[in-house]
Amino acid sequence: MNILAVDDEFYALELMKRSLEEVAGGSVIYLCRDVRGALQTATENKIDVAFLDIHMPEMNGVELARELKRLNPKVNIVFATGFSEYMKEGIDLRMSGYIMKPVTPEAVRVELENLRNPIEWNPEKRIKILTFGNFDVFVDGNPVKFERKQAREILAYLVDKRGTSATYPELAAMLWEDEEYDRTKQKNLQVYVASLVKSLHAVDVKDLILKNRQGILVNTRIVDCDYYRFLEGDTRAINSFTGQYMSSYSWAEFTVGYLENQLQKIGK
Repeated sequence: MNILAVDDEFYALELMKRSLEEVAGGSVIYLCRDVRGALQTATENKIDVAFLDIHMPEMNGVELARELKRLNPKVNIVFATGFSEYMKEGIDLRMSGYIMKPVTPEAVRVELENLRNPIEWNPEKRIKILTFGNFDVFVDGNPVKFERKQAREILAYLVDKRGTSATYPELAAMLWEDEEYDRTKQKNLQVYVASLVKSLHAVDVKDLILKNRQGILVNTRIVDCDYYRFLEGDTRAINSFTGQYMSSYSWAEFTVGYLENQLQKIGK
C-alpha cells in the first residue's frame, strides 16, 4: 500500500509519520510538506491513500484532494485537520475519512481498516519472534540469519527485556557472566551489536533496535511475539507455552518461572 501524508507543519507531519509507521509499517510512506512535492510524488507513484492537512499555503487540502482525484480517481482521501468546517467539501469529494488533530495511531488504524475504496492491506507486523521453545526470528515469513551467535543472543536478551534498555556492561555480564568487562570485551561487544544491526538491515529491518542514553532496546511496537501476546492474555499464546522459553539461554530460566507463575494465576 502506498500512502501519502501532506502537512506543512513539521511536528504535525512527524506525528502522522509515527502513527503510520506503527499502524502500517509494511507500507510505502511518502511525506511531503508542500503541495508541489505532493503532486510530483502522486504523479510518479500510484497513491492508494492520502492523509491531507487542509490549511496549507499555495493550495489547501481540499484543492489538493481534487488534483489527486484527477490523477487517480480511486485514491482514498483522509483529511487530518484541526477544523471541522470542511466536512461538506470532503463529502462532496467522496472522501474516505476525516481525522481531527492531534492524530493518533488508533485513528489512523480505523481509517485504514475502513477505506472507501478498499485495497489489499495486511496490517500484520513483518517481524515475528518466537520464544516458546527455541528463539527464532522471522521477517516476511523467512528466518533471519545472524552472522554471529552472540548477536542473536543479544537480540534474544533485548526481547526478554520487553522494550527496556540494556546497558553495554549489562549485555557483557549476560554474555560472559562473571568475567571482567575489560577493553577487549568492550570492543567485542561493539562488534556483536554492529553484526546484529547488519543482519537486520540485510532483511530491510532498520528500526527494531533503538538506542538511548542508557543503552539499546528492542522496538516492541513493530514485532509480533508469542511472549508479549502471552502477557496480553492471548489464549493461543498462553496455550502454546509448555514450560520452555528460549531454551538455549540459561539466563532465560528466570522468565520461565515468571511465566509459570502467571499460568497458575489464570488457573492453567
